[in-house]
Order: sequence, then C-alpha cells, then structure tokens
Amino acid sequence: MKKLFIVTMIFYAGFQSDVFSQQMCDIPFVEYSAELTTGIWAEEISWSIHNDSDEMIAGPFFGYEDNSTYFQPFCLEPGCYYALLLDSYGDGWQGGSITFNLLESISGTVVGASSILDLSNDPSCGMLECAAGTGDPYYATVSADLFGEELSWGVVDSEGTHVAGPYGNFGEYLTGEESYESFCLTADCYTVVMYDSYGDGWQGAVLTIADSLGSQVFSGMVPTTPGDFYTSQLSLTEGCPISGCMNADAFNYNLEANVDDGSCMRRSDNITLISTWADSTLPNNGFGGAYNDVEGLEVGGIEYAVMASTLGTHIIDISSYDGEALEVAFLPGADGGSFVTHRDFHIDGTLLFAVCDQGASSLQIFDLSNLPASVTTVYDSDEFCITAHNVFVDNDSDLLYLCSNSSTGNNSSVKVLDVSTPFSPVEFTDLSPWVNYCHDIYVENDTAWINSGGAGLYVMHIDETPTVIGNLDDYPYQGGNHSGWWIPEDHVYVLADETHGSPLKVIDTSDMTDLQVVSTLSSGVNPQSIPHNMMMRDGLVFVSYYHDGLQVFDVSTPEEPKRIAWFDTFIESSHAGYAGAWGVHSALPSGRILISDITNGLFVLELDVEEIVVCPLSPIEWNGLIVDTDGYYSSEVPNEMWGTDIELMFALMNSEVCPTCPGDFDNNGSIGVSDLTVILANIGCSIECDVDLDGNNSTTVGDLLAWLSLFGSEC
Repeated sequence: MKKLFIVTMIFYAGFQSDVFSQQMCDIPFVEYSAELTTGIWAEEISWSIHNDSDEMIAGPFFGYEDNSTYFQPFCLEPGCYYALLLDSYGDGWQGGSITFNLLESISGTVVGASSILDLSNDPSCGMLECAAGTGDPYYATVSADLFGEELSWGVVDSEGTHVAGPYGNFGEYLTGEESYESFCLTADCYTVVMYDSYGDGWQGAVLTIADSLGSQVFSGMVPTTPGDFYTSQLSLTEGCPISGCMNADAFNYNLEANVDDGSCMRRSDNITLISTWADSTLPNNGFGGAYNDVEGLEVGGIEYAVMASTLGTHIIDISSYDGEALEVAFLPGADGGSFVTHRDFHIDGTLLFAVCDQGASSLQIFDLSNLPASVTTVYDSDEFCITAHNVFVDNDSDLLYLCSNSSTGNNSSVKVLDVSTPFSPVEFTDLSPWVNYCHDIYVENDTAWINSGGAGLYVMHIDETPTVIGNLDDYPYQGGNHSGWWIPEDHVYVLADETHGSPLKVIDTSDMTDLQVVSTLSSGVNPQSIPHNMMMRDGLVFVSYYHDGLQVFDVSTPEEPKRIAWFDTFIESSHAGYAGAWGVHSALPSGRILISDITNGLFVLELDVEEIVVCPLSPIEWNGLIVDTDGYYSSEVPNEMWGTDIELMFALMNSEVCPTCPGDFDNNGSIGVSDLTVILANIGCSIECDVDLDGNNSTTVGDLLAWLSLFGSEC
C-alpha cells in the first residue's frame, strides 16, 4: 500500500544568504524545529519524522515531563515527509500538542493511540498524474480504526466492475493508523463498496474521498448493522441516482437525494428542539463520545445547563431561542481525559455538587449564584471522596449521599455527609452495613431509595441509626437495578433497570413495606431498548433512553401509563452497547427539558402540547376521551407519513369559562320550555353549534338529556 504522506521541504534560491548562515545543517539540508507542549501523562508521548518510503529520518523523540515545553531542531533535505505522533497508553496526549515550524507552522495532537501529521508545503509533492483518458486524480483517507486489519473497500462502476481498488484486503490497514490511497476516475456514476471482515462495523474508521482541489466528494463507513458490508453512491457527474430520505422533516433527511429509498426516520413527536451545544475539541472516551450527566438551574432569570464531559463541567446559557446555547464557564475536574466515562451532579439551590467515577478525582462543590460573571469553588477535596458513581443531596436535611464511594483507606456503598456548611463537610453515617452496593439513589425527607443492581431496590429511613423500611428484590423483567424517581404525594416510584429489553416499572409506594409493581412501560422502539436515567414532574416521567433519546410517559394513572412524547438524539445502527441519551433534567422553571447525548452533546427541548381550558360543569369529548379533570390527555391517531401519531393535550379546569347559566338558551333567567324549543331546533347540528351541553361539538340527544337534568332551575 502506498502512503501519500506528502511533505516537501523546498530549498528556495530566493532565500537571503544571512538566513543560510544561521543554519546548523549542511547544504542541501535545512534546519527546522518542533515545539512540543505537554499536558498530563507526558511520559506516554513520542514522535518521529519519516519520508515517503516510510523510513525514519528524525527521531524517535521521547522522555517528556508533564506541563512542559520542549524545542527540537532537526535537518531535512528537499523531499516528502510526514510526522508520526504516538501515545503509548492509547488515550491521547491529554492536553499536549506539537507545532512544526517549517515554511509555515503546522500543528497537531493525538486523540487515541497515534496520529499522522502531513508536513506538506508544496502541492506538487506526491500528487497523482492520470494518463490521458483515465480521468482526474482522487485521494482517499481511511481514518484510524480500533481494528484496521478488518477493513477493505473499493469503487465499482454501473456494471459492478472495480475501477479503484479493492484496497485494504483485510490486513493491509493497521489498527490505530490513518491510511491513504489515490486513483483516477472519469466523470461518471459509481458505487463505493465497504467491507468489515469481523462483521461488527468499522470501529471508528471513516472513508473520505477528495478531488485534486481538496474538496470532499464522499464520506462513508460500515455501520454496526449490517456490520459486514455497506454501499453508497459516488457521483462525479450530474444526473446520477442518489438514494436517500427525501422527507425534509425526517431525522436522516438527505438534501442531495433524488431517489427516495424509504429509509426516512422520524425524529420526534410532541417535542420541539430549541438549541444544542457541543465542543468538538473534547477527548472521546470508550463509549465514543465526550459527554455524560446533565443538570439545570435558573440564576437571575437566566436558565443554565450544567453539562459533564471527559474533562470537567461546562455551564451553558440556554436562555436563547435562536438555536444557539452559549458556554459561559468551564470548571475542570480534579482529573480528566478520555478515561472518564462518568461524572455526576446534584444541584441544591445554586450549589453544584460534582463527583467523578474515574481517575484521581474529588468531591467538588461550586457556588453558581454569581453566574454568568463568575463561579466560586466552595470545596474541592478527596478527603471523603476520590471517586463516586453518583451524588444526591436531600434538600430538606442537607445530607449528601455518595454512591459506590472510594476514599483513602475506605470504600463505601453509600457514604453520607452533612453539607449544611458546604465549605466544611463532615461525615454523618455510612450505609455499608445495610447495603452492599449502590448504583444510584433518590432521597427525600430522609427517605432513601437505593438502586442496588442485582440486589434490587432498598428503601431506608436515614438518621444517626439508619433502618431498612422496604426491599424489592423480585419483580417482573428484573435486571440491573439502576435508577429511579419518587413522587411521595402520589405514592409512585418509577424504576429503571439498565438492562437491554427490560422496561420501566411503575411501583405503588403507599405501603413501603410491601412495594408492588403495578405496570411497566417502554419506548417500544426495539426489543433491546435500554433506559438509563429519569426525572419526574407533573405526573410525567422524562427518561434518557440511550439509543432511543428522550422518552416521556404519563404516569398520572399508575396502572395505565402512556408514552406521550419522544425526541431522538442519536441515529442508531443497532441497540447493542451503550450509546445516545445519557442524562435528563426536567425541573427548569420554563419547563424546558435538557438531554445529554454521549456523542452529540446537549439538547434543549420543549414539550409541544395543546392547552385547553374547560368548564368543570361541562366536560368535553376529545379524541374519544371525556375530559373532566386537569391533566394530560393523549391519543394515538393515524398519520399518512409516519403511520401513527401521538396527539397530546393538557386540560385545565376553570369555572370562569363556564356559561353564566348553562341551559338558559333564551337568556330569560330560568331553564324552561322555551329553552327546550331552542334545543329541538338545533338537533342534528355538527359544526359551531349554539347548543352543546355535553361538549362533543354537536347537538344530539345527549344534550337534551343534560338539559333535562337542569330543567326548572333558576339562574
């Protein structure tokens, strides 16, 4: 395989002689330099320079220390070169970068195990020359893959004949390295065929093809499903058939498609996207993204999202309606990098409590009351917490709970701290004698709901001598008991098992010594769908449902829950593993909903619902449902484009909209025979009826019966 690592150091006769007199290299060699700045884990960094025959001609250079700057001179004669940047651990340079001072400055870094930096400053170096009649040159790049030896690909014409490749041949490409190809093509319609020998898709690799001017003409990869093979069009002339989704409202709308292939995917139902935020410079973790938890708060009339990443905490102003969310502060974690998969937050007033489950981390407490001007670090120490999986604060008692907590010389399933003085927490108790494992926790009024994985759900009363109130360790579709939310006044707790195919459980908590699952609910997207985190508000449960994005359920009638809205943040190729929506927050005063997606960052959403004010004395009919109380009403109806649609309405009972005297149609102050005459004259009306006592938008016998119950009344 020929690598087009194209780098040229050209000796220009126009250089002045005093410049050459400063060079330490013998002609025709020219002296250049590299400036390396390190972050953490600098001992993992090394680099070298190679020619286009892959021979090392400078380096390797290594042996660096953290947070330092190094200058390295080297000599090159005219030729084509590339720099090979390596990280021995495979998690990137962790804040480090390198700049080569050539005829112009060229900078780069390493995100994973390696990176190749093109040092080219002459476009003619290594350029492919196409013979007459063979077309124009094109240049392909296959980005680094976790299993590069599994990849191969090629370009075929309309007859299925290879006109470029096949390349890779299941072994030529190396794991963790970019690969390059060049070929000539005439202006025609082609298909790019891509293969994966193991059948699990390209694990990070993307094939891009550019023309001689550097304009990208193709980008593609093999997704997890089907995993072994994928094709896509490469159109180098007008009129080529381009298959794709042609519905502008679809999640996967293809602006360039001229043949609808039936692949359109709906993105949402009853949810409106307000804005998004992401930072492409953040290092990705093992889940293929940089983001995890999300919380929200309001300060001074402005709403903020608190977003967790591999490096720390991002404070995002989400008050705008123009689609732009703005980062106003960044709070570094005590440790950070691509090894971080899990941070967790809790907000009490304007105090932010933050933990991390990886690295040399700490318990951090920040005061956000002066946003957007500044953030004050109230506490940052590993005295009680180095790592923890989750954090929760009981706002009533100022007790902080740390799930799966580690500290120097002590590991605890649940460590409880008194944070009534936030700058000086003190230990209150340890729940390890009662609970062996805690994945997540919800606490209100000293009642703790502890998600204990395979051991199920524990309910405890917390004081100086904690006691177990109840335990649920045998229930339908039981999996890894992961998270939940409790509404004590409604006697409802909703539980999520972080297990593929396991639905949410709605639990009756009226007797906490005898917890009962009264119903289950799920996204219904795929048999392997998997829920993650949740919050509840106004009888609704908002769930970050991994691959299926945000899912919203009405549990106001616990025995008959309904899915009423959803928004997809991630186009999944399968439901294997963990991808998509991680965290959710639904407690902002505006009603906005925050979703954190592992790969795509922050989504700011709103529930799109029709609101109707109803007279309590005159219930109405809506989509076959009788509307006679406050609350959400939903109904699944046919939809021409998507098959079905969820219609959603919120009813508010208000006596102010009631007629002054229902049934007094002639307005004479009483309900008598003259009003009966009016009813009979309107029987059969179906549009904008003057007589409609039963709220079904028509005048029928039902209205007559309703009127008879009022007959003889005085207004």
